[in-house]
Amino acid sequence: MRAASQAPAPRKDQVRNRQRLVEAAMAVFLEHGPDVKLDEVARRAGMAASSLYRHFPSKEDLIDAVLTEMMRPAQEAADRAALMPDPREAFRTMFTESCTMPTAEADAFNKLAYASSRARDHALRLLENVVAPATIRLRAAGGLREGLTVEDVAMFLRMAKVTDTPEQRDMALDVLLAGMLSTES
Repeated sequence: MRAASQAPAPRKDQVRNRQRLVEAAMAVFLEHGPDVKLDEVARRAGMAASSLYRHFPSKEDLIDAVLTEMMRPAQEAADRAALMPDPREAFRTMFTESCTMPTAEADAFNKLAYASSRARDHALRLLENVVAPATIRLRAAGGLREGLTVEDVAMFLRMAKVTDTPEQRDMALDVLLAGMLSTES
């Protein structure tokens, strides 16, 4: 018997509709930025505005969902890195593979992240969730430069993401990694 406080699992069509709305919102935000009207998102998803508001009562709720979806590849990279036996290699993998968001998406992510203080806080939490496990693990193994925090590593990751070209990003990643890794381990 299910506990009274446990909500039933969403139906498959609800999950599918929610995902359609998030994908449509991502496309619309990529094209028009965060100031777009939500009716355009619903139209692009082929759904009524009432369906959008049923899933996302506010624009901020939708922006949070889109930011989470945009960070999914970085989270998957961090999850893969967590399975690596060597903490240094896991950290390197997490850091470099978390910077692979295409330029247009990275620009849209930044615009969405600064659409409100709530969105900024959510984006920072997402980034710290990606960075924290490998950072904490490397610190425990003695491989992280003393004094660096999860927040510092997240900031360096954001710095590397704003380079103009893939070559500049690769150079920034190399320099940042060299500065973060302890030479003692």
